[in-house]
Amino acid sequence: MRKLRPILAVLLALAAPAFHDARGAQPPSLQGPIATIGDRRVEGADIQRAALVMADDPLRARKPALWRKKLLDLCVDRELLALEAERAGFLKDSAVMHEIERQRANALYAVIRDRILIPELEPTAAQLDTARAGGLFRLVKVSYILSVTDPKTTHQVSIALRTGANFDSMASLYSIHSSSTRGGDVGWMWTRELNPASRNALKTAKPGDLLGPYPNDPAHEFYKIEAFKDPDDAEIRERLLLDRVRGLESRYHSQLLMRYKLELNPTAVSPVIFAAATERADSILASLGPDGTRPGQGVRPGLGILARLEGDSITYLDIAFPDILPRDEDGKAHIEDTQRLTLVCATAVLPRLIARDAHERGIDRDPAVARVLRLIGEEVSTRAMVTKAVPAPSDPGAIRAYFESHAARYRRPPARRALVAMFGSEDSARMSLRAWNGIGFGDSALIAHGLRAQERATTATLLPRFYAEVPLFETDKDPLSLAVRSLNEGQMSPVVQTPHGYALALVLGREAARPMTFSEAAADAAVDAREDREGAWVASQLDGLRAATPARTVPARLDAVRLGSLNPGGKRR
Repeated sequence: MRKLRPILAVLLALAAPAFHDARGAQPPSLQGPIATIGDRRVEGADIQRAALVMADDPLRARKPALWRKKLLDLCVDRELLALEAERAGFLKDSAVMHEIERQRANALYAVIRDRILIPELEPTAAQLDTARAGGLFRLVKVSYILSVTDPKTTHQVSIALRTGANFDSMASLYSIHSSSTRGGDVGWMWTRELNPASRNALKTAKPGDLLGPYPNDPAHEFYKIEAFKDPDDAEIRERLLLDRVRGLESRYHSQLLMRYKLELNPTAVSPVIFAAATERADSILASLGPDGTRPGQGVRPGLGILARLEGDSITYLDIAFPDILPRDEDGKAHIEDTQRLTLVCATAVLPRLIARDAHERGIDRDPAVARVLRLIGEEVSTRAMVTKAVPAPSDPGAIRAYFESHAARYRRPPARRALVAMFGSEDSARMSLRAWNGIGFGDSALIAHGLRAQERATTATLLPRFYAEVPLFETDKDPLSLAVRSLNEGQMSPVVQTPHGYALALVLGREAARPMTFSEAAADAAVDAREDREGAWVASQLDGLRAATPARTVPARLDAVRLGSLNPGGKRR
């Protein structure tokens, strides 16, 4: 519901990472920077990124030339703030550099993964043939019983099924699986996803066959085969690739640690564990020298190099960040044992190793990648500068005072209140729609179908196998809100796919627009109050920075930037 676009948010959005594999070549006479600010440059890619951020600006349609000038001004302002953050020394601050290193490692890993690691996993034609011949990459539609019964009862269930007992009825009686309310129907599955003990039987099974019982400690599984389907090569390739990609990042990390030979310093283990258990983390940091070590003094142990690897080493300074080594309530960052210390050291050094790997592969010399790395540094340092200058309000009444002085800003739009059920599969959602169509559903029906209530859920957080009563606002643009917009009380939505599953919504009634209460608006008001103060500070800073460091622009180059067919981020690898 928040529609504000504070200046700082816009300026920082211009630094969001976006790789462009292809940028339209400019005419030779127009190549070069569009503007220079000191030793910094604004180029066509910066203007294109600004155009994406400001795509909804009314000036775009009304006054295109003015809109282009506004894009340039925003890019110049961002460079001025980044330049000021650099002058103020934020790029030398350890916490800022740690965050920059972490974000750059994430960006570099994404490129390494997409350009190198995943292509190496692409299945060959021979591997596709082998997978198909093995029979594990075949689709089977099954009904399912997962029973927790004693051996005698399990045997009786098996006999009953093989002598004509209705599978649906037996599923409702004996299955503890959520599909029991649907007669055991679980839809299409890959044969490899079924119990491994069933694989020999699946090779010769045909529709109508009963398979099982197969042990799945402490339960047993029964299958009724409904149909088979042979996937095409594209489906098998996708499945193979999905399997191979699973765990790819952790495997890559392990390979890096082995390649660069990370090893703990045995003599440093006991001292650092003792220091972490007896001293506050801030006290340890204050006692360290510039190289991250300290000599022993009395009962306080000396701390040296904790771990070594090729061309690098790790000290307490490298591991003392809260995201790596969290503090307890007493301010101590405990390290329980050698295994924990190894994990902490590995976590601390991995961003540096990813950067080394990317450099050795030449990835960081790609102009698009280099630009992203630069923008990450500018965004993090600028944000740190503003955060230090505009701390969060310490007065608890300040947010309420802000809310009361801006009450007209906080209105709850018209909404439809709906009971929303979220399903894990489209088939189960459609089966429920057929069962409830025309009669609706309530808590008892949802519980009977194996769903549970999810407290304080929203359309964005409701999970599969849960339900909740939620408001669907007329201003929201998510698929579910759009689906119920034309419905009246008592009407049911079609099945709607959401990020978490497949939803059904029963409209319970309408709610008129009204002012929000403070409790409803408190979170937004806190953000708005902070952003207003940040915006005022940024505006005052920019007034001085523009005068002190004027930009030199080339209008013809700005006019030549192509902005007609942009998409967010360009082509992402």
